[in-house]
Amino acid sequence: MNTFSADSAPSARIQLMTPGPDGTKRCVPCQFQGFEGKRLSLQASEPVPVSSAVSVEFNDALFLGEVVASNGEPNRAFDIEVKVEQVLSGLQSLMALRSRLLGEGVPQASTLVSVQK
Repeated sequence: MNTFSADSAPSARIQLMTPGPDGTKRCVPCQFQGFEGKRLSLQASEPVPVSSAVSVEFNDALFLGEVVASNGEPNRAFDIEVKVEQVLSGLQSLMALRSRLLGEGVPQASTLVSVQK
């Protein structure tokens, strides 16, 4: 069972695509409320549309999923619930490995020679 909790509601960040042809991403700061089973609870200062595909960055994890609830009132906090499809952890280690591999260069493919009989 996956369970994360936050005693003092540390900050997290929701990232979602904006509607439109340019496909830009929008970041919404939020507070991590908890993660139990496949449900991630967040609190944000603005609503996030239900059915939006989102990624949530928190500590050294990236949660990928879909918004299933976004309740609140203007000028107050919005409670957002995300159904999580995948959790990627160890992001700092992966980023360091990627930097090291890219820093060493990409191996060159050997030249293939065609031989005719």
